[in-house]
Amino acid sequence: MATVTTAHEASQPTTRRPPRKLLYRVLFYLSVLAFMAIILVPIYYIFLTAFMPGSRLFSTPLNYFPEGLNLDRFRIVFTSLPLGRYLLNTLFLATVSTIIALVVSFLGAYGIARIRFPGANLVLVGLLLSSALPGVATVIPLFQMYQTLHLMNTLQGLLLLYVSALLPVTVWVLVSFIRQVPSEIEDAAKVDGAGFLQLLWRIVLPLVSPAIATLGVINFIVSWNEFFTPLIFARGPNSKVISMALTEAQVVGSSTQFYQNWGNMSAVAILATVPVFLVTLIFQRQIVEGITSGAVK
Repeated sequence: MATVTTAHEASQPTTRRPPRKLLYRVLFYLSVLAFMAIILVPIYYIFLTAFMPGSRLFSTPLNYFPEGLNLDRFRIVFTSLPLGRYLLNTLFLATVSTIIALVVSFLGAYGIARIRFPGANLVLVGLLLSSALPGVATVIPLFQMYQTLHLMNTLQGLLLLYVSALLPVTVWVLVSFIRQVPSEIEDAAKVDGAGFLQLLWRIVLPLVSPAIATLGVINFIVSWNEFFTPLIFARGPNSKVISMALTEAQVVGSSTQFYQNWGNMSAVAILATVPVFLVTLIFQRQIVEGITSGAVK
């Protein structure tokens, strides 16, 4: 009887359910594709707006594929605005502020992490609280102080503001990385006769170099994309940055056609975005190493 039952069951068609792992994998890739579409579609439309001829930009139905490349927007913004100076000012501020912030933050973070003094954690909390203040809360006293010190519309004044904005978070992150370095390594180097500068340069710095590289890239991107600070403190033509050209591009080369303004702004947006994209692409390995190294002790 058991043999007959088995044969009967074998003759029935079997329906296999898809494995659960396969279903999860399909859902994961669908989620990734949806996320990429949400991120990339606006970027694609910016490029489309910058290169598509103006007569076809707002046609009905909308054109989602360019029929040709029109460089008139780039010609207009380059001839009407000093974009070269804006890019050099932005590059100078982003690079120098990142370097100064890393050097000062590294020294300050080492002092907080290694020198035991009362109130070390209070200093960290104070740094975080200072970075949590919104920019509009401090803009009026800073504006008055900069007018008194004659730092308005100067790159030096912008540099001070950029560095002060980068320091709190950079110090806080480096303190956590330096505390993960075993103090026995430094003690062994001191026994071998290493001085303070040698200890920092040859022992501590190589061990926290992934964090330094990651913070350097992040600080550079933050400084490059800064808009509110130069909008208030750098209205002069010699101290403007590339992000401010977005507001100026909508009025240059204007005509009765409103779409040309969007094309000019898209052209400037591409010029402001491509350097940041290249920096992220070049240093993506350092960014991943810096993020993952903090997760493993």
